[in-house]
Amino acid sequence: MKVQQTNKQDINMNRHIAFTGILFLLTGCLVGPKYSRPQMDVPTAYAQQSDSLRRDSIANIKWFELYQDSTLQNLIRIALEQNKDLKTAIARVEESRAILGYNKANLYPFLNYNVGAGYNKLHENAQLSGVGIDGNSFNLLGTVNWELDLWGKIRHANRAAYAQLLADEENRKAITVSVVAQIAELYFQLRGLDERLIISKNTVTTREESYNLISARFSKGYVAEIDKFQAEQQVAFAMANIPQLERDIVQTENAIRVLVGQVPGSVPRGLLNINQAISLEIPAGLPSELIERRPDVRAAENTLISQTEQIGVAQALRFPSLALTGFGGVASNDLGNLLQNGSLAFGVAGQLFGPIFNFGQNKRRVDVERKRTEQLLYQYEKTVLVAFSDVENSLKAVKTYQDELFARSKEVQANRNIVKLSRARYDNGFTTFLEVLESESQLYESELNTSITKQNQLAATVQLYKALGGGW
Repeated sequence: MKVQQTNKQDINMNRHIAFTGILFLLTGCLVGPKYSRPQMDVPTAYAQQSDSLRRDSIANIKWFELYQDSTLQNLIRIALEQNKDLKTAIARVEESRAILGYNKANLYPFLNYNVGAGYNKLHENAQLSGVGIDGNSFNLLGTVNWELDLWGKIRHANRAAYAQLLADEENRKAITVSVVAQIAELYFQLRGLDERLIISKNTVTTREESYNLISARFSKGYVAEIDKFQAEQQVAFAMANIPQLERDIVQTENAIRVLVGQVPGSVPRGLLNINQAISLEIPAGLPSELIERRPDVRAAENTLISQTEQIGVAQALRFPSLALTGFGGVASNDLGNLLQNGSLAFGVAGQLFGPIFNFGQNKRRVDVERKRTEQLLYQYEKTVLVAFSDVENSLKAVKTYQDELFARSKEVQANRNIVKLSRARYDNGFTTFLEVLESESQLYESELNTSITKQNQLAATVQLYKALGGGW
């Protein structure tokens, strides 16, 4: 009885050791570095943020809440469905997802089948020596092939593929943010051009009326001929700006049409820039949140993670690999007996293979992956620095364009008063027509500059929204 108990204990112990060994073979060691986020000097607050204590951020607002113009909202919706760059990015994400699934399959045994039939005709001497048997042969076999992930090569490859999938997904979000920003910025540019075209046409109308009046006075001998020519010159100057504005409008419309995936044509209009309701008190949140929020920063980090895993793949290739193969099925020289019990056939084999001496090739492979990782590390750090710079620049732009627009609005009002007084002085003979021309030119220029400043102010809010990673 003691002998039997001892034998059972030994058998259980052997089974336990075998099971532990199998678990070790299945899990193995995981060579290679473990990723940790690079340490960077992150400011506690934005220097250009007026209220650094505000934790909220405009990036928490969706684009359709930021832009109240229904026409602009509709253009953005169409772009998010039809933009070709965005469609390409979505396809790239699906590609990465398929690659991840492809790599994951390497963790598991591959099961295949093998159906064969043949006829052998051997020389008599070959038969005597036992090389083979004359006649037919048939087999129906299932085969199993499995490479055990001893050192984490396959797991590292899967992690790399997963990180690349995340990077492509973040790139898709970054393109989404970019498309929304481009549509909004081009739309504000288009409406600004429309405003300047209206200003130019109104100026031409006003100057034509002035020219007709001066011509009538000249015909009666009340004014000098130079006044007539100067008035005519001012009409031509204002008219010369109209064709350029019309060209710019068509180019801007077509740029928008490309973004929304449509052939060239006109673009519907909504509010003029002066009527756009976008809050200029824009909270930026905390700089520490930017790394977690901006899609391009997260894409750069996931690309770095993916490449870091490639170091582990390269290091695992320096160690031996263990592959298991097996087969099971039926084999017979007679097709009619193929499914009989005596036709059963099976086998299993293991193969351990690895490098011995390859003139440092495997070591160099690891060095290559390390240097690639180093390059992506620098690119990640640069992306973070650019992100902070974008926010600071955009915050400053929003504030300064607000101040500039206020000053230019006052300039326009002052120039209108000057034009009114100059005309009265000229009509009463107290000044020359040159003073009227100068005041009208200054008014026209100040109206154009005010329109440009308003457009730039709206564009600055778009750039800040993009810089903070909002909208996706």
